[in-house]
Amino acid sequence: MGLTFIISGIRKFPGVEFTILPDSNPVGYYFSAMHATGFYWNFIGYFQVVVGLLAFFNRYSALVAGLMMPVTINIFLVSIALNMKGTPIITAMMLLGNIFLLLWNYKNYKQIFYKTLQ
Repeated sequence: MGLTFIISGIRKFPGVEFTILPDSNPVGYYFSAMHATGFYWNFIGYFQVVVGLLAFFNRYSALVAGLMMPVTINIFLVSIALNMKGTPIITAMMLLGNIFLLLWNYKNYKQIFYKTLQ
């Protein structure tokens, strides 16, 4: 998952096209609109690269799982909303992988929530 975040994030750097689909295609239109936001699109890219790099270090696994989840959910929902053929299956597997990472690190989150609930 770290590698996919890095590759996808680099595609959001300034001057790099994410897709070659035309604006007449809903997927192309969506990514063109996101690219037009400028700073926000680049922020998502830099965020994905940083989180992807952190994924390679076991020390940050709990942090990475938490940071990846909102992005992974968004990618999954966009793939469904835009009717991307085959992509919802891949993104669902990414989402399940992320859920597995969250469950794997449950003991770390349990300490955080337990202390805040007291």
